[in-house]
Amino acid sequence: MLFRFLASFALSTLPLLGAAQTPPPLEGQVLNARTGQPVPFATLGVPRRGLGTVADEQGRYVLRLPALIDTLIVTSVGFGREVVPPAALAAGQRVFRLTPQEQTLQNVNIAHRPVHPATLGRSKEKGDLRWMAGSSGQEVVDTEWGWELGAVLTPAAPALLEEFHVFFFDNTYDNLRFRLNLYAWENGRPGRPLLSQDVQLTVVRWQKGWVTVDLRPYAISLPAQPVVATVQWLQSEKTRPENKYFSIPVKREAKQIMVERENSQALWTIHPLQPSLYFSLLTE
Repeated sequence: MLFRFLASFALSTLPLLGAAQTPPPLEGQVLNARTGQPVPFATLGVPRRGLGTVADEQGRYVLRLPALIDTLIVTSVGFGREVVPPAALAAGQRVFRLTPQEQTLQNVNIAHRPVHPATLGRSKEKGDLRWMAGSSGQEVVDTEWGWELGAVLTPAAPALLEEFHVFFFDNTYDNLRFRLNLYAWENGRPGRPLLSQDVQLTVVRWQKGWVTVDLRPYAISLPAQPVVATVQWLQSEKTRPENKYFSIPVKREAKQIMVERENSQALWTIHPLQPSLYFSLLTE
């Protein structure tokens, strides 16, 4: 079971929650509707509830639901979403097909204009608190893969993203995988997803400190307006089941800057905090 809490840096150890008893999980695969190929790391979630998971590299998933009474939403970057009614799940549907979708992030042309390097976000290694996530038990698939944490960021001018950085204060995993997501800021909440390319970063065995992903191959540009950047937990591995957790430093803020949700379809929560994550960019 996932656990999440705020912890002061003076705190050394914290207990884990035991695994909840659930009915046998659903098992199946997410495929590309046009090609029939697997959709790696697709997300599955129940709207407005903390229930969901993430598929593996071959689109295979293990989904734990308390009962087959909820609509299931299946999504992935660059694809339209699939809405699966509870009747289809009860009838045995376990293979879901997603249709490729065009890019929604408009290109911002800053070529042939004077530009300079800059950063966007929080580039400090320390914070007032550490925001922790993890799980306990013997499961290979963590119950709450799909969890997201991020921040509302506003470029002062049109910008071209060069690198993304996130700081890990704790990490007891042998391997961690995350997805970088960008969302439009709409009606005071993260709105429509903006990326059509799947941008991922991996954290190797017990790695701590800054983890960086090169964004130059993706040619991602942003206009001078608010955007939400998040890291989404896709996968994790650990040889021994105990003490599975990682943490990201956060700083208290007067404004509601940090966003979080349990999985791809859960409700967003917004906090007067800012996590240690930022972009290196070129801007006017």
